[in-house]
Order: sequence, then structure tokens, then C-alpha cells
Amino acid sequence: MSYAKAQLYSRRDWEQQMGRLPVLINLARVTIIISLLVFQIGSDYLYMDTGKMGSLFKPVEFYTWAAIYGGIVILTLFKPEWQRQNMTLPNAAAVADISMIMLLVYMTGGIGMGFGALVLPFVATSCLLSYGRYPMLYASYATLLIIFCLLLSDHMIFNIIDKKWNGTDFRPFIIGLFLIGASYLVAGLTSLSVNRLKAATDSADKHKQAFNRVSGLNKLVLNRVQEAVVVLDMDQRIWLFNAQAKTYFPSLAIDNQETIFSDLIRQWHHAPEKSFETDIHLHQHSMRVRAVPLVQSDEKTELLMLFIRSLREVAAEAMATKLASLGQLTANLAHEIRNPMSAIRHANDLLQESMQDPTNAKLHDIIDSNIRRIDKMLEDVTSLNKKDNISREKINLMKFWLAFKQEFTLNNPDAIGSVRMTMEGNNLAVVADSMHLQQIMWNLCNNAWRHSRKDNQAITVLMRPSGKMHISIVVADNGSGVAPEVRNRLFEPFFTTEKTGTGLGLYVARELAHANLGQLHYHPEMNGFELILPRDESNDEA
Repeated sequence: MSYAKAQLYSRRDWEQQMGRLPVLINLARVTIIISLLVFQIGSDYLYMDTGKMGSLFKPVEFYTWAAIYGGIVILTLFKPEWQRQNMTLPNAAAVADISMIMLLVYMTGGIGMGFGALVLPFVATSCLLSYGRYPMLYASYATLLIIFCLLLSDHMIFNIIDKKWNGTDFRPFIIGLFLIGASYLVAGLTSLSVNRLKAATDSADKHKQAFNRVSGLNKLVLNRVQEAVVVLDMDQRIWLFNAQAKTYFPSLAIDNQETIFSDLIRQWHHAPEKSFETDIHLHQHSMRVRAVPLVQSDEKTELLMLFIRSLREVAAEAMATKLASLGQLTANLAHEIRNPMSAIRHANDLLQESMQDPTNAKLHDIIDSNIRRIDKMLEDVTSLNKKDNISREKINLMKFWLAFKQEFTLNNPDAIGSVRMTMEGNNLAVVADSMHLQQIMWNLCNNAWRHSRKDNQAITVLMRPSGKMHISIVVADNGSGVAPEVRNRLFEPFFTTEKTGTGLGLYVARELAHANLGQLHYHPEMNGFELILPRDESNDEA
């Protein structure tokens, strides 16, 4: 937060705190006016019979003064904001109060009558209304009026001009000096108090802002962690929790007691300062809990922080780590196996060229067949490890199919005229990695051709929308289908029903489909496989 904004907020807080001051000042004005009115009216009534003037004030002067000061009171009642002015200027209301009080002192006969002390509270309120600024200005203004009052009301000016000091009463002069000193003292002390209070308010604001920032940061961090975090005390009262904890335990609420953690509290009670980790059943979930006591500065353990994760998530994370390690291992093995396999193939080719014995030729064919099988297995393993390297793009299925069919029939000349494709809709497009889609379709079409009757209805491909967000690609054949007892194992790695198969083709195809946010299923009623991929709708036409 910038310094200017901090000052703005500080001023707003100060104005809220000082909002009651104008009301109190107005109450003091009303009290002074009513008291003097009662005194004036009572004095006039008591001395009416004697014909002597018993009151302190001349009626016309006093009632004029009371009307003006009463007008200020009424103005404050209906428009109180006139007293709160810009911080850079002296306060007009303060000047008005000091002037009216000193006018009252003049009307009573001067400083010697004792009414001058009424100016001191208004000097103090002047500093308050100005946020502690200009204390010497208000004190000097009051001093100037006191001096004028001394010179005019107590005939001091005539004694000074005529140099007549004999019999002069110096009490008003002494009282005036006292009022002047008191004005500066009150203004200085009030300004000092206001500045200290303002500094304390600013400091509290800064600490509050820092606390809010830290609290917001803590909340953000807590809600970003994968674990559920719960903080509670010995009475099982909840102090803090994050969004993940609310997902696991919907009944959580701050300051509520939760009995589901009672076993953990008992374990904590036996060793209040030791962390522990345990697997426990909480709220119909199997959880792994790591408990960390929070030791306060007074070395008394008061709170317990729980880091909670579902055992299912822990197991899935461990499995993912193992699979990642296994993938790296298989990639390294595939790389290491290729070199000796290349040497074996080369040696087998040399032996086959130099020997004409039919028996040896058959052995060479067996070796070559198994070498090709191992090569295919290595290719599948390598493809599986590269499934995370995805370059997803928009693929127009019609263009893709025309290119794929041409390549497929070039590699399988007997399949010319045996592959039929039907597309429901125009310009169907998916979002996927084109190399992954190519490999999946190669696997499915090769399997379909191998198990089909190899006639003109051997392979049927159907492309159609699947809902609003996906495209379905069905690859079916007219063969005998998959036996019911092996359907559940179709996608298992290294499972195969053929002697020459690697058992990785369908497994790799499904993993590549998953990597592209798709699915691959076998449908017995279709006698084929269905590949579902995300749809690209940017150029779809009705």
C-alpha cells in the first residue's frame, strides 16, 4: 500500500474517532448559553422591583451575543461537517468559539471578572479539530484577544497613555498573563497528545494491514497445499482449516468442537510436545495423519496442526512415482537392448547368406521372427514412455483418414477394397497429437485386418459425434470377435493370444488415448474398438 493511501485510511480512522467531538463541543456551547440566559433572566427578575441593574450584562449586548452563538449551535446541528475542514487550514469553528468567548469576557467587564478561563477548553478543542496542527496559532490568537480585552475593558490603555499608575489594579493584568501562559500550555499539551494518539493509530493501522496481508497469504498457501490442514486445541475446538479439509469433513466450522479427532487428541495428550504420524479411519475415510504440536512462546503446547491425506491418494502418488521410475528403467533397457539386437540381426543375416541347408534356413527364419518381435516390443515400450510428450493440435478427420488409408493399404496391399469408412457429419475434427492418433489407428486397423475374414467387408470405420464435446471413432471387423473369457484382459500389458504378439499394442493404444484426454473401449456388440477424443468445434458445420 502506498504512503498516500495509508494517510488516507489513517485520516478516515481519525475522523471516525473524532466524530463525537463536534457533538460535545455543541453541548458545551448550549450549556454556556443556557446557564447565562438563566442567570441573566433571573437577575433581571430579582432586581426588577429595586430599579437597579443587578445583572452582569447589558440586555441588548447579551441577547445579541446569545443569538449569534445560538445561530452557531443551530448551524452545527443541521450542518455539522462545517466544523471538519481540510487538514492544511486552521479550523474556522475553533476561531469562532474563541472569538465568541472573548467577546463574552469583554461584555462582563474584562479579564478580572473570571470568565476568561472559559477560553481554555475551546483552545484545546481547536487543536483537536485541526488534528493537532497549528497549536501555537490558536494560542496566539487567544493571547491577542486577551491583550485587547485587557487594554479595552480594564481601562489599562488609558492608564498607559496618561502614565497614571497610582491606584491601578494589576489583578486583571496578572490574570491575563496566567491565561496567556495557560493557553500556550493547553495548546501544546493537546497537540502533543493528539500527535501521539495519531501516531499510535497509524501504527495500529500498519500492524492491521500487515496482519491482513499475512493472513491472506497464509490462507492462500493453506488452500494451495494438497493436504487437508486442521488446527485444533486440547478441547477439540477448531481454530483453522483449509478448503481441502472442508472437502473431507463438511461439518468443520471455526470454534466448533469436532469429536472425529478425539483419538488423535488422546494420542497428543500422552506426549504434548512430540510430532507423530498415523493411519486412521476418519469420517468414513481411511486417512494418513501427520500431527505437529504448535509450541507457543511461553513453552506451553496449546494447538495441534493436522496434515491429513487420503490413503487412496497416498497410494496413487506412490504408484505414480513407481510407474515413473519403471518408465525410465524400461526406456534405458530398451536403449541398451537395441544394440545387441542389431548385432544379432546382422550376424543372422550373414549366416543366412552363407548357408544353403533348408534346416538352417528355417532356424534363421525363427531367429529373424523373434528379432522382429523384440523390435516391435521395444518400439511399443519407447512409445509408451513418450506418451507425455504431447503436441496437441486440431486434426481434420477426413484429411487424416485419406492419408492414413493410403499408407495402410500400401503396407497391406491385400486390404485394398476391404476398408470402408463412414462419417456422420461434415468437417469433424478432434484435438489430439497427430502422431499418437496415427499409432492408435495403426494398432486398431492392423488388429482388425489380422482377425477379419479379409473380404470386401473386412474393416469398417465409423466416425461420428459423441455428445457435444467428443468424437467417436469405431474400428470394427467381421471376424469371430474376442472370446468372453479374455475380454477383461485385453488392455493388460504383455497379454496376448498370439505367439508372435508382444501384448503391448492395445495397452499402449489406450495409454496414448488417455494422454490425449480420450478413452479406448472394446464393444462386443460392435465387434470392434471405440476411440473417443475431444472435439474441436471451431469449424463445425451443421
